[in-house]
Amino acid sequence: MPEVRAVFHRSKHTNIYPMGGDRFLIEAILQDEIHDVHAEVEVLHPSLEIVAARSEVRNGPFTNICNLTAPNMQLLVGMKVERGFTIEARKKVGGTGGCHRVSELVVEIAQAAYQLHFVRFFGDAPKAQREQEDVPAERYAAVVKAIPGMRNTCFSYSDVNEELIAQRAAPMKIRDQTMPSRDLPQIIDGDCAGAGRDEWEF
Repeated sequence: MPEVRAVFHRSKHTNIYPMGGDRFLIEAILQDEIHDVHAEVEVLHPSLEIVAARSEVRNGPFTNICNLTAPNMQLLVGMKVERGFTIEARKKVGGTGGCHRVSELVVEIAQAAYQLHFVRFFGDAPKAQREQEDVPAERYAAVVKAIPGMRNTCFSYSDVNEELIAQRAAPMKIRDQTMPSRDLPQIIDGDCAGAGRDEWEF
């Protein structure tokens, strides 16, 4: 079979940065030949309440026009990432009054926000415990006890498949990653919730 070169390529990246205490910055970036779109929110953990939100179309089909939708992100402030969030959030930032690409990134951000539960769960475990051989059934039990919201969210965390985890799951493999870094946004007067887009270093 001859090698074929793709005619379209799109990448999405999502990163979570600690801002101190229980506050985290979650950014998502979408890029292809036309688009370079950035969105980010600040959330509190464990509530996953959004306390700041912003977006920027750095390149798009009508870049300066697309950016007129940026104020829609403020509609996310006060919402919590929980069941039903994705549908409601997409209504606020997408559709004919919004940007479909920003809407996509808000979904990525929501999925990443839930990973904060795991980041903190595993990060808070003692070093000796983190270095022990993984036992899938024990990890499953520990996760659903510490993060009850995971129960029945997918096939693997379905109650009916708990025994399947014990019987057939392989130990988890941790992939090596190089973690990105960035400058954090500057908070004006210590209050981000009401800040306008022009007041942020973004």
